[in-house]
Amino acid sequence: MSTRANQLLTRTLDEMDPNEHARLLPDENRGRIPASLVEDPDWMAEQLRLRGRIWHTDDARVLATLWWFSTSSRLIAPSIASYVVTGEALSPRLDDLRLHWQPDSRLSGITSVNVLSGSDRLEPLAEELRRTLERSIASVAATAGIRQRPLWAIATDAIAGCLLWAGRARGAPERATALAEPLVAAMNAPMPAPRYTEIDSRENASRLFTKRTSCCLLYRAPGEDKCSSCPGRPPERRHALLRENTPH
Repeated sequence: MSTRANQLLTRTLDEMDPNEHARLLPDENRGRIPASLVEDPDWMAEQLRLRGRIWHTDDARVLATLWWFSTSSRLIAPSIASYVVTGEALSPRLDDLRLHWQPDSRLSGITSVNVLSGSDRLEPLAEELRRTLERSIASVAATAGIRQRPLWAIATDAIAGCLLWAGRARGAPERATALAEPLVAAMNAPMPAPRYTEIDSRENASRLFTKRTSCCLLYRAPGEDKCSSCPGRPPERRHALLRENTPH
């Protein structure tokens, strides 16, 4: 990690809730590998095979979608969090990212080793996010033999969710989520618009959630159900489940 990147990461963490540091900090118990391995067909195929052990299926579409659903939000976390907190972004370039990788294919976080030049403006961040997502999505889709468009929808939800996470960790969720639409628009990618919804909690106070445009296909794995925020659920049931999971 460059000195500037380390300083920017430190500034970012200093302004965030310590309970939210995990996905940005290297884990000594995890290997750190180049994120560019995502473009290696053999490596990518092995990740899907390993995910098959977790989800007990060999359905390539399901495994690729679940892998991308969990990976995409981590892939963008350093750049989104640093930009929200400091106004300057750690690089989201695939070649500047290191995955905190477990041997079973799961990721605990991501490290960016460089600062993005010109990242005090939204456009350079949007451009590099698009390039990283293009490269990653093309590889995941090719490995599994699936369409790219659903993976782009997952990327939209990842950006919306990551902005909300970073905003809450910084104590300013409204300011962070206001970046979602202009950021996705500036990326000029085949992505649906990001969306949020407010749901009343049990204490009659509203809480903001990502209104997902994508499905992770979890329910297609043996013994699994649709997740609580799944867009495939009836809105009333989805809201009830989210309300139940809202912290007091």
